[in-house]
Amino acid sequence: MVNYTEQIRRIKIKFQEARKIDLAYKTFGAARHKYHLNPPAKSYQVEAFEKQYGIQLPVCYKTFLLNIGNGGISYQNSGAGPYYGIYPLGHNLDQVVPDDPKIFLKKHCCLNPEMSDDEWENMTSFMDKDEISDEEYHTEFEKLYGGILPLGFQGCSFLHGLVLNGVHKAKVVNIEISGIERPLFSPDNNFLDWYERWLDEIIEADKTGIFPKWFGFSNKDNR
Repeated sequence: MVNYTEQIRRIKIKFQEARKIDLAYKTFGAARHKYHLNPPAKSYQVEAFEKQYGIQLPVCYKTFLLNIGNGGISYQNSGAGPYYGIYPLGHNLDQVVPDDPKIFLKKHCCLNPEMSDDEWENMTSFMDKDEISDEEYHTEFEKLYGGILPLGFQGCSFLHGLVLNGVHKAKVVNIEISGIERPLFSPDNNFLDWYERWLDEIIEADKTGIFPKWFGFSNKDNR
């Protein structure tokens, strides 16, 4: 198992540095989360969540919850992070799939970073079928976004999610929940790398004057 002790130490230092640099809240979403994080979650809370939904959270994400923070004062009680922040553990689970999280969180994640627009169009073709029943629609929607834990809100119909299983487990993926846009994976290896890169970009802005606006967003220029 990977030991994230050193990375957690770096993130704690960088978090304080980023907060001091961005006193004017120039980073997108900072005016909402104000670089605030609630105290970390307790081990029993994380274990209870995993047991309730029959899943194993990525170790990197659990390490964040147990050592950095769990929620805050931003949108839907999100804690400081990209866009409007990171949801508290267990909040807004039905934001992507409006059904029982006990079902879709355990489903295999079918998304991957190499998906083409044509592949995505084929995967979402059920949305255009007039004859599809509500039950069939929900079943297909669960397949589409199964195995994704909603992490936080980006605005409009966009959010960031965490892959819970498969070869891309622990990666962050940007999602447009209506299915119009193809999901875009973060280039980072895992959740902690993604979060640390966000802090790095804020710190770098102290030199460049350019603060992160669309961190990880599904920008057409980057697809």
